[in-house]
Amino acid sequence: MKNTNNKKPIIFSDVDGTIYSDFNLQTNTIEDVNFAIENGADFNICTGNPVEERMLSLCAALNAQYLIGSSGAQIYDINSKQIVKSWTISFDSLTKLIELAKKIKCQVLFWDNKNYYYLFDDFSVVKKISTYHFITEEKLNNTPKLYNNEFIEPVKIEFYSTESTEDESYAKNIYEHIKAIDTVSMVQTSSNVEISPKNVNKGFAIKWMMENIYSKAEIKDIMTIGDSNNDLSMMPITNYSYAMANSSQKLLNIAHFFTSAVEQNGLGEAILDYLYRLKNIVKKYMLHNFSNSKGDK
Repeated sequence: MKNTNNKKPIIFSDVDGTIYSDFNLQTNTIEDVNFAIENGADFNICTGNPVEERMLSLCAALNAQYLIGSSGAQIYDINSKQIVKSWTISFDSLTKLIELAKKIKCQVLFWDNKNYYYLFDDFSVVKKISTYHFITEEKLNNTPKLYNNEFIEPVKIEFYSTESTEDESYAKNIYEHIKAIDTVSMVQTSSNVEISPKNVNKGFAIKWMMENIYSKAEIKDIMTIGDSNNDLSMMPITNYSYAMANSSQKLLNIAHFFTSAVEQNGLGEAILDYLYRLKNIVKKYMLHNFSNSKGDK
C-alpha cells in the first residue's frame, strides 16, 4: 500500500482514561505510538494535569513533542523544556472562588507555572489527587503548599468534595454552588469541577498550536482522542476525533469515531485507524482487517 498524500499525522491525546488507567502504560500502547512516530507523526499529550513530574515522565516514555497541560492553559515544548504559552485566571476571580469554597467546605487545588497550592489543611484529598501530578515522595510531600493568601494568578483551579471524589453527584453539587462566577470557564467532570481562564480549554490550546506551531497543517486533518468532559472541546475541531469506549456520554455523542476502552489499548487502535484513514498507512498485522473474503481491499 502506498501513502496517498503528504499530510503530516498530528495526534493530540488525553491521558487519564485514554493513554492509561491507574498509571499502567501498556506495552502495545507504547508500540502503536512509536509506530505512528516512525511513520512521520507527531504525538502530543493534552491533559488536565499540570506540567509537572508525572506528565513530563510520560512525555519521555512516549516521545511526545508537546504537552498541553492544565486543560489547555499551558503549552510546553518538550525539546526546549519550556512553557511556550500559558493563560491565567485573575487573582480577583481566585479570591471569589476561594470564598465560595470556604462556604461549602471544598478542597481546592490550584497552580501557576511555578507554584502549587491547596486551600484547606487536610492533606488526604491533596495526596490522592497530586499522585496524578507527581511520582516521587519528595515531590508529593514538598511541592503542594498550604495556601496563605499569597498573590497568584493560577492557570487552573480544581474543586473537590472532601466527602468523595468518586461520586459524580458531589461534583454536580459543587458546580451548582460556584457556576455564577462568570469570569472563568468551568467544566464539571465525574470527580471534580475544573476551572480555567475564560474561554481556555483543550480545543482552544490545540487551535493556538495549529496557528502558531503547525501552521502548515490543517486542523481538520489532526487526530484528537479522549474520554472525559474536559475533552469535549477537542472533538468538533477535526475530522478525526475519537472517543474511548469508557467515555462520558457527552463525549460519545459528539466524537466522529469510537475505539476500545483504555484497558484494551483503545488509544493504539485509534491511532492505527487514523493513520489508515489519513495516509493509507497500515501496520502489517492489521492487513487482514482491511480485506474481505474475496481479497479485495
